[in-house]
Amino acid sequence: MQEEHSSSCDIPSLVQLLELRNRIGFVYGSEDISMLFYSLIRREQPLNVVELGTGLGVTAFWMAQAVKEVGKGHVWTIDDGSQWLDRNQFRHSIAPLMSSESFRVIDDPDLDYPTFVNRLTSILALERHMTFLHDRVDMESEEGFTAARYPFLEQPIDLVFLDINRKPSDILDALYFLLPHMSEFASIFIDSASTSLTSYLFLENLITQLNHSKVPRRFLVGKSPEMRQKLTDLVSQRRFTLVHLVEKVKRAQNSTAWIKIEANDYVPHPNALMKWV
Repeated sequence: MQEEHSSSCDIPSLVQLLELRNRIGFVYGSEDISMLFYSLIRREQPLNVVELGTGLGVTAFWMAQAVKEVGKGHVWTIDDGSQWLDRNQFRHSIAPLMSSESFRVIDDPDLDYPTFVNRLTSILALERHMTFLHDRVDMESEEGFTAARYPFLEQPIDLVFLDINRKPSDILDALYFLLPHMSEFASIFIDSASTSLTSYLFLENLITQLNHSKVPRRFLVGKSPEMRQKLTDLVSQRRFTLVHLVEKVKRAQNSTAWIKIEANDYVPHPNALMKWV
């Protein structure tokens, strides 16, 4: 059997993304995690990628570029822009990018947050591979967390980057709403959780409990009997692996917790070329 090779990188597009990364990636500490996601998506080829908390879009654009190069999949990124209601603060944060020849075309005194993200998407030629939802992530109401509002729920989610909160209660809420929609083999990344002592210890304990088929109480108090049953079945049928990705940079946003979800099996992700010796 002839072995396959990874698709080629689009070098001109990567040059643009590197400039984006260098100029405003530091605002959310996403300079390197964005490139890690790019490599991971190229390698594992997830079809449905969801980012909750777009920020300035650096991570979303790197992920969308990977999807584009692989030739399949889609990135959904959502943010209500509430951190950027102060127009002066917003313009100050994106000023390094506006001084670039490649991105100066979007410089506009009346530039607001959603227009900024959409114009960057166009400049980077990623419209077909990424969708930006200017909306709030509602994980308080079961009635509000629907595919009608969030189209990415129409198909199983392969990768989630949770970049909106890291408190234990918020993580449990996110898992309650997201796990029933995840693929059999999937990953959930939680920004900054590994260097928050409370969240770190919570995740260590939670993953141990899940792997012993212990269902958190939060999963059992929801309104929907179907949701409760899905979560109970899922916990008993999946294996959860926790990896703490901690960078050696002294700043507040310097880690990402990676929860890898797999079926209980003796082989890794399906469709792989297995060697039996």
